[in-house]
Amino acid sequence: MGQSPSSVRSKSSRRSFRGFVRRTKLNKSSLSHTFNLPPSEEYPELMNVNTATEEQLMTLPGVNRQIAREIVRHRQMIGRFKRVDDLALVSGIGAEKLELLRPEICTSTRKQISRASSCTHSLDSVRLPGDSKLCSVNSSSVFQLQCVPGLNQEIAANIVDYRNKKGPFKSLDDLIKVRGMDIIRLSTVKHYLSLEPRKCESVQHLTNGHAFPWTDNLLNDSSLSDIKETFGTPRRKSLSMPTKLPITLPNGFATAPVNDILDLLAAYSHRPIVEELFTYERDGIPCCRLASWNLHQLSIEKITNPGVREVICRTILENKLSIIAIQDVLEPAALKIICEELNCPSLRRVRQWRCNSHKWNYCCSERTDGPSLGFIYETSYKGVTVEDVGVDQLHLLSEASDARRLSDALAALSRDNCLASPQVFLICGRPVIIVNVQCRGRWSEQHRARLDEMAALAVSCKLPLFVAGEFQRWDNVHSLKNCESIFDVSITTTVDSNCAGQSSILSAGTIADSCFNGHTGAIKSGLSHLAIPRGWSWGGPASPYCPIWAEIKVPD
Repeated sequence: MGQSPSSVRSKSSRRSFRGFVRRTKLNKSSLSHTFNLPPSEEYPELMNVNTATEEQLMTLPGVNRQIAREIVRHRQMIGRFKRVDDLALVSGIGAEKLELLRPEICTSTRKQISRASSCTHSLDSVRLPGDSKLCSVNSSSVFQLQCVPGLNQEIAANIVDYRNKKGPFKSLDDLIKVRGMDIIRLSTVKHYLSLEPRKCESVQHLTNGHAFPWTDNLLNDSSLSDIKETFGTPRRKSLSMPTKLPITLPNGFATAPVNDILDLLAAYSHRPIVEELFTYERDGIPCCRLASWNLHQLSIEKITNPGVREVICRTILENKLSIIAIQDVLEPAALKIICEELNCPSLRRVRQWRCNSHKWNYCCSERTDGPSLGFIYETSYKGVTVEDVGVDQLHLLSEASDARRLSDALAALSRDNCLASPQVFLICGRPVIIVNVQCRGRWSEQHRARLDEMAALAVSCKLPLFVAGEFQRWDNVHSLKNCESIFDVSITTTVDSNCAGQSSILSAGTIADSCFNGHTGAIKSGLSHLAIPRGWSWGGPASPYCPIWAEIKVPD
């Protein structure tokens, strides 16, 4: 009951067969009933993975049907492989198998005729008859249109933009009016397009050219119910992208899990190399990094975008930020989502960061008439504990005579309409006061006087107080008489030249008498991601403002 020797094919035997074929390139005879070489062409050496069928890919060493199917599926999602190294992103192919395949494959036909193309046309290049394989220009999203052969992301976005402004297309020839479209491109893409929506598209919700219902496994059932109960059901907009649900792409492509696409986008999104090894101490003295970041209209739908979430979380982790003052928070639940990603990462790049305590929390001011101010902080790291307490409890933590007045002043400020939110943190049991601010213009005399009064009281009580946030202009910084800016006026804190703003961190009293240790930074690298929209293109920043940080000594 054994197998005959001829029924067993090892990898080595397959490789030797391929080597024999290459050595006999001029052999034009039929090798088998299913493998024929064209009689008029020389057998080329490399297989073009952009045109090869599943059966042809299976002749490669170490490639079974499942891996061949994954190669074709991945190729359908991204359009084509630009280089051989792109195959490393295909499921089932790692670095070791890629090195085995590298001498056998290519991605271009410029220098030589591909073996796959010399045999038969690729399966995914053969369109089946019927409208089921056509992509509708009147209902498809940007994401779907850019998967059409011959259309890139920019032209797909221009099609949706033209459709939104002028109405549905009445003829495919009207596409010539779209910016970036020419006669040659139109003649190529018309075979893949239609005016009528496909059946599968009729059940999708189309909003601003995006057709993907967003769901995130990061949000568990309990947190989703809490968010919906408090803030209502989030709306679907352009920033929202799914991370787990599979979708069906146009042109009859197979079901494609979007998290594979996001992994591909993340792999090509730049992350800076962390050069300084910060170990939460300077000259043997424990310290932590206090940061400020205007996240620009932070909402649930914005943070659901995996690119935004990855940029925020990796920036916090890479730069060892312990307490971050966040400005322009439209929905406080967005801070909760950030902390959940830090504590239980769902994104690969966040999971890969080893120096993560997974002990993050948040707090946020309660406002109903505009954006809120919040904090994200690491509750425990390297033996240092951080805890937030109410400002009305400050007088219980200090024996100074002015502690009660300072506590009342902080409580009054938190109730004021001024965009300033004070918070008391216990770092190793010692109070540190941080006032989170966001200015939208020139500070009023009343608000400036209140902050000056609190700074003077903090100095008299010998309690460290810092004012961190978005001051909009340096006039607001210089107007505070009892505070001194840790950052210089020459520091630019925006990543968008069209955006006006000035972030800073101020210390009550003089810097020399504060617990600031002299080390600061403005983070301007790694703030963009290919999954973040930027107008009609991709690769935008998570916020037009960059985070800044300053190191403070941990109280004894």
